[in-house]
Amino acid sequence: MIKPILSIIVFCFIVRSVNSQTSDKGVGLDVLTYTVNLDVDIENKSIQGDVVIAFELEPKITKVIFNSGSLKITNVFGATVTNYEARDQKLIITLAKRTTSAGQVQIFYNGKPSNGLVFPAPGQAHTVYFTSEWMICNDTPSDKAKCALNLTVPAAKTCVASGTFVNKKMTADKVLYSWNQDYETPPYTYGFAIGTFNTFEEKHGAVVLQHYSDNYTPRELETIFQKTGDMIDFFEQRSGIRYVQNSYSQILIGNHYQEMSGFAVLRDSYGKMVLQDSTETSLISHELAHQWWGNSITCASWNHFWLNEGFATFMSAAYNEHRFGKQKYTADIDSYFKVYKTIKDSGKDKSLVFTDWSRATKDDRNLVYFKGAYALHLLRIELGEQHFWEGIKRYSQKYFGKSVDTFEFQKTMEETSGRSLQVFFEKWVYLKRTQH
Repeated sequence: MIKPILSIIVFCFIVRSVNSQTSDKGVGLDVLTYTVNLDVDIENKSIQGDVVIAFELEPKITKVIFNSGSLKITNVFGATVTNYEARDQKLIITLAKRTTSAGQVQIFYNGKPSNGLVFPAPGQAHTVYFTSEWMICNDTPSDKAKCALNLTVPAAKTCVASGTFVNKKMTADKVLYSWNQDYETPPYTYGFAIGTFNTFEEKHGAVVLQHYSDNYTPRELETIFQKTGDMIDFFEQRSGIRYVQNSYSQILIGNHYQEMSGFAVLRDSYGKMVLQDSTETSLISHELAHQWWGNSITCASWNHFWLNEGFATFMSAAYNEHRFGKQKYTADIDSYFKVYKTIKDSGKDKSLVFTDWSRATKDDRNLVYFKGAYALHLLRIELGEQHFWEGIKRYSQKYFGKSVDTFEFQKTMEETSGRSLQVFFEKWVYLKRTQH
């Protein structure tokens, strides 16, 4: 029987689909910054706003394509914009001939998102997974950019968002919150949560830890998230990289789980599980691990998604070993293996490097998380403690802030250990010989 915490992991990662996040990076396109101005109408479950996108694009290219989900485009401005067309969840902008690679457009839009922005309870809203359903963007994971979010919300509501809090301005019936992220991450890490929350705040070194919920008291929040600081220390030590922001927020809300830049949303009912068993913190550590493996060290395309999710799943087990002992780690790994073995025994095992993630099945998603984590566990055994963790640190430092594919991970681990890992990767990662 799968442990309760793993059952939740299976559920929340099955319902997470990235079908709207399968585009390849536009040819020659590199988004530099997004500046989003968004008015969130919680009562009507609608949004209205605009986004200014600064980008670089080869001058010879006269069309730039962004993902627009189900949003309605009302206007597009820009010095070189000659026309635009919205179709098939994409915004296609035609540009005049340019003499420079620099470009900028301002896009106005509105909508009632059916994905990407959820309203779990009266007076609450939060983003989840599908960024292009609430802001126009290039949602391929390799196109990282800086992002500023200016969010207008109903009065008396608290807003938590990606980046560093800048300020808030009050009006008669609304509040404008401004957040700024001055380092690059992929668009799926942008997001926000809005509601009326109980809060508990503490400091861990230079990092402010903020915990939010409307169903738990501040004292309960303190108990639920009490190990967060220790998790940060552990991931810093294993990666060799300090946590990049000055704050980290966690919100118990609704029915979803997702890492975002500088904060995470977790299913509201999860808090009860942690209060009942203080060792059931795997989802807290999983989402926090993404601040390194996923948000900053990002799969080059969704076909290499296991480098995000397999890593975070494995790192949550590694943290459990650090905090609770070897037996807890072994139980986690055994649970991951059982999920993988069920898939393998049914004849549905696959390479962890997908040829087309846009058609991912329930079993495919479980492979990415649980076979991915199990493969890292076996690599740890293969290399031994010293070479494995040295390799993880070298890999993390080399690709922090960058995009990476599976072969680059393999190569880094080979360079660190001084041995070929082709046979291992053929068996556990590729399932067959791959040519590079």
